Amino acid sequence: MDHAAFVIGSAVVLPPAVEYATEAVRSGRITQDEGERLGVRSVHAGAEPPPALAAAAARSAVAEAGVEPDCVRHLIHAHTYYQGHDFWSPAHFIAHEAGFEACVPMSVGQMCNGGAAALSICLDRVRAVTPGASAPDRPVLAVATTADSFGGSGFDRWAGDYDTVYGDGGTCVILSPRADATTGPALRVLALDSRARPQFEAMYREGDAFGSTPHQLRAAVDVKATKRAFFQRCGGTDEFREAAVKTIGELVAGVVESAGAELSDVAATMLPRLSPKVLDLMYSEAIDPRLRPTLHCERETTGHLGAGDFLANLDHLRRTDAIADGQCALVIGGGGGFTWSAALVQKLGPAIPRP
Repeated sequence: MDHAAFVIGSAVVLPPAVEYATEAVRSGRITQDEGERLGVRSVHAGAEPPPALAAAAARSAVAEAGVEPDCVRHLIHAHTYYQGHDFWSPAHFIAHEAGFEACVPMSVGQMCNGGAAALSICLDRVRAVTPGASAPDRPVLAVATTADSFGGSGFDRWAGDYDTVYGDGGTCVILSPRADATTGPALRVLALDSRARPQFEAMYREGDAFGSTPHQLRAAVDVKATKRAFFQRCGGTDEFREAAVKTIGELVAGVVESAGAELSDVAATMLPRLSPKVLDLMYSEAIDPRLRPTLHCERETTGHLGAGDFLANLDHLRRTDAIADGQCALVIGGGGGFTWSAALVQKLGPAIPRP
């Protein structure tokens, strides 16, 4: 039985407003040294509600792929931060706004690994469909979306975390059991897997009591405070670094092997949109030396997109010449908890320009 799955559509929607690292330094939000370490020139920072960005990305992806909205049967949405209302389902909003009235929407919470987690669920849904069960021109589709906005007084995108700047944006990827369901290029998903090390979940709560309402403990998210307390208790970063390097290394090797591929088949390796220092902490040592010439990080004008880096990097592979028709790429990501994910994909068709 063929359980193939293809990314047949994708989109990244970024708000038009932009904040520059040089402005953050001039205004005193970060120091000159901190600004230089980020490896980021600018990020998008808008007033748009995050789910509206995801819905716009979903509409764009469907229109570009040339598929019918009612073929979408599953929508999985991920985010790391506030979605605009205290007690509601952003996934259902996105489905309705995108015209996916035949789908079952759901949200996943896996911090910055959320995009990969959403994609993994979509992959399971698409592969569970019996081949031939749907009409040739109406395949069962699954959509993964992410959206985050880090504006307002509750989160300082420039100074709220160590060596990381958070950018606003919505992302979308459409999965199909057939590549010929699209009018553009596709990415065949050869393998996707995740590994977790739950003992590090305290990194984002260390020293804080459990609250009963949002922002009860402090007015703004302060990732630095909990990380500082966590690493002080652990006596430094060595334990986490060693675990991350081991886990990511095993994950990548396993994904390549399960796809029946070799490291020499990888033409590009897409890393999370994090600063060089953060990448060095977790990813650089874990990457096989043979893959290092293939490394790409697209953080310079987006920063870290919260849950969106993984899907944004898949979109980048479709739209650019990072890999050519027939070539393979690794996409690697991770998120607090901790969970790491990796996918091996193969490009089918030429690059398409960004709308």
